[in-house]
Amino acid sequence: MSNYQTLTDVNNAMNKMLRAYVNEAVAIRFDLPDVDAAQSDAAISVFLYDIHEDLQLRTAESRGFNAGAGRLSPGWVNVKCNYLITYWESTGPATDAGNPDSQPDNQATQVMSQVLAALINNRQLADIPGAYTQVMPPKENLNSLGNFWQSLGNRPRLSLNYCVTVPISLSDKGEEVTPVKSLSTTVEQKASVSPQVITDALRERLMVAIGGGTDARLAVTHVNLDALPVVASNGSAAEIRAALRVSGITRAEYLAPMNAVFEEWAKDEAAAVTPDGYRIYITAVDNTDLTGI
Repeated sequence: MSNYQTLTDVNNAMNKMLRAYVNEAVAIRFDLPDVDAAQSDAAISVFLYDIHEDLQLRTAESRGFNAGAGRLSPGWVNVKCNYLITYWESTGPATDAGNPDSQPDNQATQVMSQVLAALINNRQLADIPGAYTQVMPPKENLNSLGNFWQSLGNRPRLSLNYCVTVPISLSDKGEEVTPVKSLSTTVEQKASVSPQVITDALRERLMVAIGGGTDARLAVTHVNLDALPVVASNGSAAEIRAALRVSGITRAEYLAPMNAVFEEWAKDEAAAVTPDGYRIYITAVDNTDLTGI
């Protein structure tokens, strides 16, 4: 698709397509002739009467990347162009049944047959990649053919309604993108035991360390132990290191013994607990949110 494709390109492509099929003696013009002026030659009028975005052909295709310029290729929208193609004779209308223009093979029929052949044999315009064409019934935009012909002097003419949907590039040329030159990944070995299992085991170990029994169990009821994060130590899944965060409330007489236990766990990094054979090492303890009452 051209970066600067415009409606002029569409008109030029249509002119080239029609010229390959239509008799050379018939002119091709991209406006409406003056109904009050005599036509020097027979002509085909290719009149663009409606332009709008084709919402049914919206695309989700990703924009390409121009590595040399360091930019994304411009995006585009699909624009539908509706044309009314009519035949205009060079002489006045026939006045009798014997006139050639009144015969089944009159010139209007022959020329419009050539136009139809050009349209149906060119579903894609040769110079407009991505364009889609179709011959259609008259659109409501014409506000009924009767009113349209009335505006042209009340003389109905043989006509075709032709639709071209063409991708039009957007003009965002300044969007620079840094290309991805390399990718790197790191794999952190996670312990096969969950943080909840570790904190539960630490809680049991804490109760034993402060004396055990019912009183000790009640003292840790509202103490929260969070082991974060939990990672394998030295590549061994059996040795796990965890930073411990302690919060909540406990009885005042148990506050100092608990803090002593936490300090011991963090000081020498000794295994604090071994649930199911895992050796748990506490790397740091944050107990600033633990309060005694």
